[in-house]
Amino acid sequence: MNFLLPLVDWHFWFTMTSVRMAASFEAVFFGLFVLCLVAGAVIRMMVRNARYDKYKAIVLKKIASVCSWAGITGLLWFFLTFEEVQFFGSRFWFLIWIVSICIALVMILRYVEKEVPLLKHREQSRADVNKYLPRRAR
Repeated sequence: MNFLLPLVDWHFWFTMTSVRMAASFEAVFFGLFVLCLVAGAVIRMMVRNARYDKYKAIVLKKIASVCSWAGITGLLWFFLTFEEVQFFGSRFWFLIWIVSICIALVMILRYVEKEVPLLKHREQSRADVNKYLPRRAR
């Protein structure tokens, strides 16, 4: 458990000097960021090629956007860390990356739980009203 001790140290995360990552960490981070990017592309292709209801497609597009964004910014951070750029390769950018992904996912969950039922109800009530309205003859 001593290897987890630096993770709770303030200076570990907010030091401006660039420290090279171990090769195993580099492989894990690179794989994680590429996986995010590939997941975003796969979800976009799934939405385009399959038939989902309107709201499920919107949610999947939002998730794909978050995955793509996370992959691109993660790879950018990884490159800057690999090149040991002093400010932009710092570790605190990874914390910002994680927090921003969590915020984006919470916003998507809030959309799914709060707004989608409201939009579905509104759409259903419009359909109920429209069935009594006269239509143009075809």
